[in-house]
Amino acid sequence: MTFAVVSTTSRPSSRFNCAIVRSCSIALASRALATIFIFILFTNWAGLIPGVGTIGWGHRDPTTGIFHVDRPLLRGANADLNMTFAMAAVFFVLWIFWAFQAQGAGGVILHLFGPKGETSGFMKIPLIIIFFLVGLLEVVSILFRPISLSFRLFGNIYAGENMLESMANLVPSLSWLIPVPFYFMEVLVGLVQALVFMLLTAVFTLLIAQHEPGHERHH
Repeated sequence: MTFAVVSTTSRPSSRFNCAIVRSCSIALASRALATIFIFILFTNWAGLIPGVGTIGWGHRDPTTGIFHVDRPLLRGANADLNMTFAMAAVFFVLWIFWAFQAQGAGGVILHLFGPKGETSGFMKIPLIIIFFLVGLLEVVSILFRPISLSFRLFGNIYAGENMLESMANLVPSLSWLIPVPFYFMEVLVGLVQALVFMLLTAVFTLLIAQHEPGHERHH
């Protein structure tokens, strides 16, 4: 039942994601991107439910009398770096799979290290060396993409949690009122961060799985 709901919901965005990925031979890509968007969106919003992160075990500050939760019973999933890094790692594996599926091993190597454009004459050898070095930098960039994705999502959600807690403790007698405007802002942040994660994943997939002009598919 859950799979059917996600699959049906992702249909309107399937054409949008397919236009980004530009490879309808990778039929799973658009569904996976839509699914991760829905999953991140609702995990972000679930962290805003009253009681998440605020009910648990802790201590009372003897100076201010405010109770601080040290071990919450529940907490926002994306406020944990383990969760965001796990999602980014899964998509890193999918990027590699989709790239090899779309271009083959030879196509991926040619895409990373092959000369771009037509080269001839004595400049051919220096350009080959330059593009090989550029390919090494591209490999390093690809390896860092999961790290940047995970820290971006984690940082924004974790900062939002801390901001809501700070606003609630700013004036204890008005702790029920002051955070309300910031709750609406965090709802928007949760939507934006889910969209950013999905779009960056789609762009990274496009960059690694696209065909170079004039290059045939290698297997």
